[in-house]
Amino acid sequence: MLLNNMVNYINSFSINNDPETCENIIPSVTLLTGVNQPDHISQFTALINKLRDEVTSHIAMVNSQDAPTVKHLVENAVWQLIHGYEAVTDLENEDSHDSNEIKKIKKNQCTMKVLLKWYNSKYVNVSPKKKKLTSKRSLVIVIPDFESFNSNVLQDFVMIISSYVSVLPIVFVFGVATAVSALHKSFPYHVSSKLLIKVFPSHSSPVYMNQVLEDIFLTYTSPFHLSGKAFELLTDVFLFYDFSVTGLVQSIKYCMMEHYYGDNVKALCNGRENIEDIVKNLSTDDLESIRQLMSFRPFLEAQLDCQTKINLFEDDNFFREVLCSEINKLHDYMYTFYVCVRLLAAVLVDLPKNMLGKTVREIYTKCAVECVTDTQEFKECMQLINFQSQMKLVENIKQILKVINTALQVVSPVKPLRATPTKNNLSNIQLNSDLGENFVKTIRVHLLMFLRQIENASTETNVITSGTENEVNSENTPGNRYKLKEKLLKATRVDKVQSEFEMVRTRFVSYLEEMFNKGLQPPHTQTFHEIFYFSDISSVKKHIVGSPRGALHTALSNPTHYLQCSCCLLTSSESAVDTLPDVCLAYKLHRECGKHINLFDWLQAFGAVLRPEDDDDQRQQDSSIHVRFTRAVAELQFLGFIKSSKRKTDHVMRLTW
Repeated sequence: MLLNNMVNYINSFSINNDPETCENIIPSVTLLTGVNQPDHISQFTALINKLRDEVTSHIAMVNSQDAPTVKHLVENAVWQLIHGYEAVTDLENEDSHDSNEIKKIKKNQCTMKVLLKWYNSKYVNVSPKKKKLTSKRSLVIVIPDFESFNSNVLQDFVMIISSYVSVLPIVFVFGVATAVSALHKSFPYHVSSKLLIKVFPSHSSPVYMNQVLEDIFLTYTSPFHLSGKAFELLTDVFLFYDFSVTGLVQSIKYCMMEHYYGDNVKALCNGRENIEDIVKNLSTDDLESIRQLMSFRPFLEAQLDCQTKINLFEDDNFFREVLCSEINKLHDYMYTFYVCVRLLAAVLVDLPKNMLGKTVREIYTKCAVECVTDTQEFKECMQLINFQSQMKLVENIKQILKVINTALQVVSPVKPLRATPTKNNLSNIQLNSDLGENFVKTIRVHLLMFLRQIENASTETNVITSGTENEVNSENTPGNRYKLKEKLLKATRVDKVQSEFEMVRTRFVSYLEEMFNKGLQPPHTQTFHEIFYFSDISSVKKHIVGSPRGALHTALSNPTHYLQCSCCLLTSSESAVDTLPDVCLAYKLHRECGKHINLFDWLQAFGAVLRPEDDDDQRQQDSSIHVRFTRAVAELQFLGFIKSSKRKTDHVMRLTW
């Protein structure tokens, strides 16, 4: 929606607005991207691709590092605007002379006059027949990192463009990471008055993350699933480290690679329609690997027949049949589990305190780690539902039915019921023993029955008092306060009889508890769940959550660990040889010193390792040793291991211990 709105706004200027009537006002789009730097590239790439498809092929994206001065900024922008024309298909049938002329333009020759001349030759001074074919003629300049630009450079650039906007249909796109106030602070009034600013705020990164997870990974159509602990790790990395949706997707891809790379058994982590063919192709070793899964033991112990237990171990064909049956049951479980997670999210959406979470992602994490129906938070949520009004309860049930209809529509089209039964005894409702599509269809029927009964239920209650007014006024003699207090309490006691709506609501809450208890069992309780759910956190954590300090120490102390070379092989971790990289050798020597390091002594030790056969005078005269040592010290200072000392000019201070 955000990209469509921006593209439509930019397109409106290229279609309706005449450049000559703009009065030196530049149309500009300001995209508030947030401080999430890693995803800016993909965000602007998607915008540029959409602009190329729907608006124009003449787009220039200029970053701050490519435009330190106004001259560089104009050259980069004009170069990209002119050469973006080459990406268009030959609708205009331009002759070879024109294309050669474009290619001859050098970057240092790109100026606004060249751009104007090129634009007039392509779109203004052409025949009427060719003009009809060239409808996409806007020029879009994208500045993705507005805050990183020199404000004086941008001010001059805007003023230059404003003088040409009457003859060139130029549109600005600014990417602002902080707030719109940054744009007004950078531009004084005489510059900002030249811009027609339209602000498009983007959502925060967690909103995009929730959309990606809910629509792609937290679905029963995805064969690969993350266990509760693994899912919690990845979301914590996102929320507490980088806020990068791209990084989250890459982390899930890494988990997927680790999962499938393990063995051939993971081939069963596939769609339901391919299970039988995959099971037939499994070898005896693969079947033995499946028997060694931790979830197979409870399944084996649950079998009462001894012969069945023996066949599960010895008869491969029998085990294949059981495996197919259990994998299909697991698919039914995953279908029911994800539907119930979304149902629970719809039930809890308006409850106060958000005890189980507000999003599907948070609720999935709770349900995947433990049996959520046994938690105190779930019981408190059910109590809150038992206090909801009739109107609110009807609205919630309708929202739940929408979720169920959406889930069933993917599997099979949902047919509306001709008549909803209303006279059934809802106190004797029983759920299907089997999970899957039939389980969800049964839930739909029961919810429709509850909906009809709640809508038609009466809210009137009968109150029976246990005391009468005569008993209170029978004894008016003062003096005994205790007796008076007892009589007043008896007079206020009432026996409240539940209304029809309250009785139906109580049964509805009991039904929800029973339904969620059956459909939200955690994945680790299912047989062969290891095939579909990735849970090996330890092998992935060190790659996803990096420890740069430990990696630096390993690389500098033992470079063979990363370089995999024989020349740097060390007999012990403290030893040093002349074949080590200079920075590694300097690092090893600086670890032997205290807080302050004498540079001359450090150089002498450095040269002694490199030239052990030479004497001190020869080493001091060798300029190559001085150059290599100076470079190694500079690299260590850049990495943050040492810094220059003001107390002693010929010393450096060590920063790590």
